[in-house]
Amino acid sequence: MARIEELEFFDRVLAGPSPVRIVHVHGTGGIGKSALLREMSRRAGSCGYDTVWLDGRDLPPFPDQVEAALRTVTETWPAVVLFDSYELISSLDSHLRDTVIPQLPDTTVVVFASRQAPSRGWFEQGWDAVAHTIELDGLVAADAKRLLHAHGILADDTVDAIVHRSHGSPLALVVGAETGSDGSIGDLVDRLVGDEVDPAHYRILSVASLARVTTPELLGDVLGDAESQDNYKWLATRSFSEPLAAGITLHSLVADAVRERIRAHDPIGEAALRRSIADHLHRRAVAGQHGLSVELQHLVVDPNVRWGFASDVGNRYRIDRIRDGDAERVGAILDAVGVGEWWNVTKVFFSEHPECCGVARDARGHVGGYFIAVSPASAPRAAEDDPLLGPWLRYARDELGTTSAVLWREAVDLTGEMGEVTSLLGAGGLLATGVANPRYGFLPISPLVPAAQQFSEALGAVHVPALDMRGHGMELACHVVDFGPRGLIGFQRDWIYRETGSAVPVDSPDGDPGRLLRMLREPAGLAHGPAWLGDTPAERLANLRRRVTAALEVFGSHHDDQLARVIIETAFLGEAAPHEAIARQLHLSRSAYFRRLNSATARVGEEVVASARRLP
Repeated sequence: MARIEELEFFDRVLAGPSPVRIVHVHGTGGIGKSALLREMSRRAGSCGYDTVWLDGRDLPPFPDQVEAALRTVTETWPAVVLFDSYELISSLDSHLRDTVIPQLPDTTVVVFASRQAPSRGWFEQGWDAVAHTIELDGLVAADAKRLLHAHGILADDTVDAIVHRSHGSPLALVVGAETGSDGSIGDLVDRLVGDEVDPAHYRILSVASLARVTTPELLGDVLGDAESQDNYKWLATRSFSEPLAAGITLHSLVADAVRERIRAHDPIGEAALRRSIADHLHRRAVAGQHGLSVELQHLVVDPNVRWGFASDVGNRYRIDRIRDGDAERVGAILDAVGVGEWWNVTKVFFSEHPECCGVARDARGHVGGYFIAVSPASAPRAAEDDPLLGPWLRYARDELGTTSAVLWREAVDLTGEMGEVTSLLGAGGLLATGVANPRYGFLPISPLVPAAQQFSEALGAVHVPALDMRGHGMELACHVVDFGPRGLIGFQRDWIYRETGSAVPVDSPDGDPGRLLRMLREPAGLAHGPAWLGDTPAERLANLRRRVTAALEVFGSHHDDQLARVIIETAFLGEAAPHEAIARQLHLSRSAYFRRLNSATARVGEEVVASARRLP
């Protein structure tokens, strides 16, 4: 079962010199907590300790029950007390700390295994001097393969497939050994989530399994109910949930298992949920949160597309800046595989322009891959002189007439894991350039990597032979993908609609009419639409101002209508002064001003939409 480091630590505790007497083992369901406790119990017995095993599934959370179970622990012989599934009886925390454990002999070691991290009380009032926490992660690939071999799975292809989808979970590995590489991981759901999810909450779990990050706003938008805050709080308290960005994410194995189950049993419902999540993310991204492109991409299922841009290995690798020793490590690997000449023209980016680079780094600090990406608006001199990027930058500026492009010089997986890290590097390159919602992407396609060609074809990229690079020991073809006038964000949302078998939303004069007027105060929102107002942001702004001016005809000669007209002209067609200043200028209280503003905005917005339908 491996867990060498954890067991070596426990051996030191048993040997005596360590001051630790309380060990908390925690991790998600199926990660191997019970197996680790069983091995700890075996080792404790071999070292002369008595062992007491208490299972939270069988033990009522009553103080007298626990005290009765521990009566065999005496000064006569050292003992190890092991609590498995402790999360089911964790209400005993304070009683154990205040009453039970202080009465045990000093030689006693107490081990807790729980799906939840230990509560704060275990690290206060002196407990921190004797308590230690072990958070269990998935097994590394080598240990996972050994476990499958022990269960009789020897074929390399089958072993690799099961290891890939198990996320290091011993439970998933064992179930995979029983069912084979084609077995349904959905059968794991009940064993992974236990009794933490009832039928009434399964739809919340389904949304969280599809979304990369779940927020209260997303739950409210997608599920359409008024209890999004309560639903979010429920989700946040599950042992298989953890904080990520501004929300919550599920443990990878749980998310995979739930997704597979709903896709198998309710494919239509799954597709509808995925589109609703995409719509929510698209609205936020277009409004300015461009980093949500990564979360939109998370919803894509096509493996050919995910190969080049996704964050699936985020539980094993993270994008990190260049650190001391990274260049030497990358250079040594490239030299070893025979492309040292290419490294000679590459290392200038690591040494002089690290802002254009990034690496995929695992929890131990090892580099699993690197990317180099630039944009026409901010490319450094080294990029202009580069044998690959130089011609690409000139083509973007001179032929395409744009700076809204991301040029990936390379995204190189150094792990040998069939390009998995490439997807994370692709996402990292996009974010590193700072291009908000790019119109174009330039892809370096190697003839030696069939998956790269499939990625390009899936995106509809066009090969531009004049920009191919042959030299310095490398051969790379230039493929350019045009994401369309609404940029990558619109392309991603449309892709998800097509992938789920639904018609792509048409950009038409529908939606929130008031939002149109608000774009006059925040014209950045016009950068990627709506397309019916024009092809460029400047054209859209001019057309919107013209349409709003024409729509002022909805106001009559009455005093209230004339005041409403002045409010619209001042707030949206003037200098965009602060609303509070306009209210003072018009001698209106704040509440009266906003009441009239909202009413007038709705009237004008509806007239703008209606006129667009009548006369585009």
